Amino acid sequence: MRRVIAAVHAGWRGTAIGAAARGVEAMVRDYGCQAKNILAAIGPGIGPCCFETHSDVPDGLRAGLGRAAEPFIRPLAKEGKFSVDLKGANAQLLERSGLKREHIAICSACTACQPDEFWSHRVMGNARGSMAAMIQLL
Repeated sequence: MRRVIAAVHAGWRGTAIGAAARGVEAMVRDYGCQAKNILAAIGPGIGPCCFETHSDVPDGLRAGLGRAAEPFIRPLAKEGKFSVDLKGANAQLLERSGLKREHIAICSACTACQPDEFWSHRVMGNARGSMAAMIQLL
């Protein structure tokens, strides 16, 4: 077993370039890890319940992920608006990189729905705080 740890940020731009998969690739390439043994956690982030966007985000995801992006993009009733599931897309990218589905934990917390616990740029704009993510290798 390898003792390796990584943190990868994947907002919509990071998701579009496959940042999560690139993290797995680096662990395999640089440290000799086996993807099937890697554990992953997708932390709090804006959920599809609140991630309402114009076509720029779906277009970016399609440009980066091709048809694999489609299950995570849903047109909304409002003209030209879409709901996007970044957590789902990143989980799929991790699976396609060789992780077992049961090795991918997805936090259900939506940063936009819970302003008392998180901040969201999409909700608060520049009137925001800051968040930190920490990882530890035991």
